Amino acid sequence: MSEPSNRAALSGIAHDIAKKVAKNRDPEAEAKAVAWMKEVLKKDPPPGTYEESLRNGVYLCELINAIAPNSVKKIHQKGQAFTVMQNIEAFQKALVAYGVPAEDLFQTVDLWEKRNIPAVTKTIYALSRTAGFKGWQGPTIPYENPAAKMDI
Repeated sequence: MSEPSNRAALSGIAHDIAKKVAKNRDPEAEAKAVAWMKEVLKKDPPPGTYEESLRNGVYLCELINAIAPNSVKKIHQKGQAFTVMQNIEAFQKALVAYGVPAEDLFQTVDLWEKRNIPAVTKTIYALSRTAGFKGWQGPTIPYENPAAKMDI
């Protein structure tokens, strides 16, 4: 279920860019990312679409904590938008501290406002790849660059 938005509908170049980004979504890459996260966490993501299940950042924080324990000290299970958005920011900071290149990170609004879900997938792949490089013994996503399929 989608939340009501106070934002005006996109138009002009913003609309064109949004359409191009949406076209670049790769359901297969998203499915691989979900399968990997489920394998690492040994639990299903919250119910909903790919982006809805990740939107509050809880599952993502649990993911980095499973790979690098105590990377995110406080995970907000519920609260106002600002509060749960802090989970996404904490996840991103933990990734940088772990060694994921900053250029592989999505922006908070990419996920929260569902603006650029392919960037979220790219970040999940980057975390898996970095974990493998760092010698993590858990599962990893076989490397493929989701950005290579993008036309942006």
